[in-house]
Amino acid sequence: MTIKMILAPLTGGKRDALTLACAFSAAIPMQAHVRGLFARPDPMEALPFFGDEVAPAMASEIVDSAREAAGSAAASARTALEAAAAAAGFELQEVPAPGPSASYLEAQGHFDDCVAHAGLLADLIVFGPLGETDHPGLTEAFEAALLKTGSPVLLGSRTQQREFRKIAIGWNGSATSAHAVSASLPFLSRAHSIHVITIQSASSDADMDALLDYLRVHAVSAVVSRADASTRVVGDVLLETATSNGADLLVIGGYGHGRLREWLTGGVTRRVLSRATLPLFLMH
Repeated sequence: MTIKMILAPLTGGKRDALTLACAFSAAIPMQAHVRGLFARPDPMEALPFFGDEVAPAMASEIVDSAREAAGSAAASARTALEAAAAAAGFELQEVPAPGPSASYLEAQGHFDDCVAHAGLLADLIVFGPLGETDHPGLTEAFEAALLKTGSPVLLGSRTQQREFRKIAIGWNGSATSAHAVSASLPFLSRAHSIHVITIQSASSDADMDALLDYLRVHAVSAVVSRADASTRVVGDVLLETATSNGADLLVIGGYGHGRLREWLTGGVTRRVLSRATLPLFLMH
């Protein structure tokens, strides 16, 4: 797999800077194109929140205000993209083109729907870090990207973006774990070290040998460690083990019997994601 089209969903808020920093960090070694996506909401959808008895004049004012707010957010998103592209030395273009470049795309509709649609033809979808107080629409867009597009998702961190030189892989021998590994090969092949982390009894020796053989064929070598989760959340253990080994990226797929989805959408997971100090490469 090659990574040439990177989608960066933008909101027009301050968090766009972190999203774009991560997107361009991923794009630079791949000489990829970064497409900033802004979803412009339908201003008419603001009306139902004010009840059924809205006077025509008030309705018009509400729609105009919603339209103005969306326009301001769109302008901020484009400005953030222009600044990030200039800082990375990428040329901003009207339409995507080969090589290190960037473009701005505006769609109308719900944020998660627009991200899911545009993400179908993206090699990688990049979000900034998710926090416990983020607007629900942002979490929904992240889940839509991960669960509906078939594309890998890179979730950035709050710290300065890194070059992904030390990568950890969360492995359990499942199809989704294998998909995450294959999707992340463009990063794995450039890394200085690879650390495979598996939970005790989660994968067999044969599965581990198969993974190491696969990586070896792609000229990637790795070391292996087995962690004991006991009754703890798998996501917590993987994050802690990766961090303690100095990883600057964690690659993970599904972790058995639907537990990844629990980890991604549950309350504990949002706490874990909000405290993660390293970027996460996720594949469903």
